[in-house]
Amino acid sequence: MQMSNVAKDQTFEDQMNYFENARVENDLDTVWSIYEVNDINAKCAIKVANKRVVYESFLPNATTEDIMADLKDGGKRSSAQYSTFVGGDTWVDLWKAANSVIKQSGTHHKYIEDFTMNDDGELELTTGS
Repeated sequence: MQMSNVAKDQTFEDQMNYFENARVENDLDTVWSIYEVNDINAKCAIKVANKRVVYESFLPNATTEDIMADLKDGGKRSSAQYSTFVGGDTWVDLWKAANSVIKQSGTHHKYIEDFTMNDDGELELTTGS
């Protein structure tokens, strides 16, 4: 199966295999879980080159008390934000940026599930286990 030419009527298993092959080819540690993308090498629907990808996760040493206090007063004792810039305009470029911030964070989450553009034009990454 060629990476740049995937049929739109592929099965879920075909998509999983396709993204796994792309993960190996690009030496990535994370799992792409945005199945609306049919061609990982295609240009994204919006210009993403040089956009900042941000990811916030809990600190490894965050306590339940810290998390509860943050929820109560909006503090940031229990989390940190990680970021990098996207190197190009393709989906795989976006994946590489997401992979980078996940690795920076040291989190166990590895599934890339969504990106949301915030008011600053940054792309906020949402992950899953």
